[in-house]
Amino acid sequence: MDLGKVKQYAGIFGKGLIRQMAPGIAEGAINQLFHEANVDVIKLGDYVQHNRSLWDQLSPQQQAELKSTSLLLGDLDFITPELIVDAIKQDFWLVANLLVNWPEAADWLERQIDELKGGIASIDIENKEMSNSQGIARQVDELKAQVKDV
Repeated sequence: MDLGKVKQYAGIFGKGLIRQMAPGIAEGAINQLFHEANVDVIKLGDYVQHNRSLWDQLSPQQQAELKSTSLLLGDLDFITPELIVDAIKQDFWLVANLLVNWPEAADWLERQIDELKGGIASIDIENKEMSNSQGIARQVDELKAQVKDV
């Protein structure tokens, strides 16, 4: 078997592995964003009642990093309200409870997911601090490190 075929198969395997790991990567990123934003029930109530955008709370650098991650992960249809609640329920169980049991919060969360996907799709990160290739390369290196730890 020639080296080109080996590289091709390795690339296909790597993409499959990354897509399989995508929900876990997204959960970690979501949990981190909730920690950075210090989300609590009061802040969530304010966001829901005033229809505040989580996407607008992110810095341009954070938005570019999410875009880079999304390029690595591919299709973002796996990001659902259930995934977000699962991602935060251990550290933010009261917030997760509100997102599940308060209809207005559940609707707000759906809008946030749509806005996140739309925001990511609209970003041109070539002009940002991190280029697509740099961001993807960094994400791949992080994934390789995670796989080694497993």
